[in-house]
Amino acid sequence: MRTTRIAAFVVIPLALAGCGKDCQATCTKLYGTAPNCGDPSGDPDSESYFKGLVGSEDRDEKMADCMRACQDGLQVPGEVGDYDPYTRRSANEEVPDLENDRQVALWMECIDEHSCVKLSQNYCEPVW
Repeated sequence: MRTTRIAAFVVIPLALAGCGKDCQATCTKLYGTAPNCGDPSGDPDSESYFKGLVGSEDRDEKMADCMRACQDGLQVPGEVGDYDPYTRRSANEEVPDLENDRQVALWMECIDEHSCVKLSQNYCEPVW
């Protein structure tokens, strides 16, 4: 029984990496250079202008924060609980933490499925 549990904890992160969604790919989508979400795109004078998720902050720091939260969460087995990245967070709600491997997996899926604009509008939180 103990061996089965240990094997399951090893297989889950490996299976997540095998799906094409992993911490590196997810954080790169969020903060990588164009066509990823890190950089601004479009005409700054138009309504469809996207200011980018990096903004005036340091790209390397944003990537490091993202990678750390993702990898730390993958190390902890757990349940999704009430975490739902598909529900838009209101401005007055606290940004959730990624507490475990199931939450990280759901978060990576959400990031993969949403546009940069949606990600900038408090979907798929946390987005640092």
